[in-house]
Amino acid sequence: MKNILTIVRKEFARFFKDKRLVIGTLILPGLLIFVLYSLLGSVFYEGDKVSRVQVVNPSEFFTPVFEQASEENGSESGLIFEYVEDNSQESIDRLTAQLKAGDFQILIVFPENFDANLSVGKPTEERPNIVVRYNSADTQSLSAYSLVTALFDEAEDSMTGLYNVNYAQSGDVSTAQETTASYYSMLLPFLILTFLYSACMGIAPESIAGEKERGTIATLLVTPIKRSELVVGKIAALSVLSALSAIGSFIGTFLSMPKLMGGSIGDMFAAYSAGSYIALFAVMLSAVLLIVSLISILSAFAKSVKEATTFAVPVMILVMVLGLSSMMFGVVNVLPVYFIPIYNCVQVMSQIFSMQFSPLSLLVTLVSNAVYIVLLVFILTKMFKSEKVMFNK
Repeated sequence: MKNILTIVRKEFARFFKDKRLVIGTLILPGLLIFVLYSLLGSVFYEGDKVSRVQVVNPSEFFTPVFEQASEENGSESGLIFEYVEDNSQESIDRLTAQLKAGDFQILIVFPENFDANLSVGKPTEERPNIVVRYNSADTQSLSAYSLVTALFDEAEDSMTGLYNVNYAQSGDVSTAQETTASYYSMLLPFLILTFLYSACMGIAPESIAGEKERGTIATLLVTPIKRSELVVGKIAALSVLSALSAIGSFIGTFLSMPKLMGGSIGDMFAAYSAGSYIALFAVMLSAVLLIVSLISILSAFAKSVKEATTFAVPVMILVMVLGLSSMMFGVVNVLPVYFIPIYNCVQVMSQIFSMQFSPLSLLVTLVSNAVYIVLLVFILTKMFKSEKVMFNK
């Protein structure tokens, strides 16, 4: 145990003495993720701007529709309607120029005698045409155009429709919290797994392949330390460092996700129990140990850090594909899949975030991953005992 702690301290000293490595691995990724996702959230939900709509020659039929949909009357449509009686071409041209200048977002022009010409069953070419102008170069105008056309479609359905679906009530049996949780369960397992692997890939090759490249691995191997202790010490240290890096990235993601999805951080924290967070930490730790052990084996085969990184890239692609499975297949409640390494971590994380957590799935995942980790440590120990592998003979 003393020798293992010595190796751990040596790895920690090597890592923490390099300030650039500490900043670039532990602090910067999480900070950049938080800033980037928060900015994206600000763009998507920038105060839910209200769009102004100018209505020329307003229709008696549509005026109540517009009034009901207006923000000024308590609606949350994001639209305010203003009426212009002057329907001369000069007035329309002036308003079009103002639309292009960004003074308002939508221009609606009703033809003369619009209400009188409304009749169900007329041929397409004989129906009165409503002109809706917008500025596609302006994202707010483009968004408002979608809202206005949806409003017209809804009004047309009310005139000609034969039946309604879910009128005045929603058919969705899920709560808003459950809907948000389903989004988290699809996205967060992939992001967390990607962060974990990236952290391991940035640290593990340097510890083994880097020492082989510098020639310092020989000094370690001739010391009176068992190869198994050397392997366990390195994997333990690398796992802690990788976990710290991944936790930094995860915190950045966790704090910024509510902003990205238009919610609040407090609501997200309150949605999950303390047991869920403990289970999540256990799964992340299991995944880190598994990934570090795997990358360490690849690094032991490699002659340099560059070669070790090259070996790790195909595995990273496989890990990312497994991470994407949460988006494609959702939560799979079939016990045998929890014996599959990495995929079982994705599934348990999906269960946690979707509020469908199963203690049995967690237990199977942790036990099976522990077996795989012991097996990988055994293989790495055998490799450390082989001069052919460690000295590339």
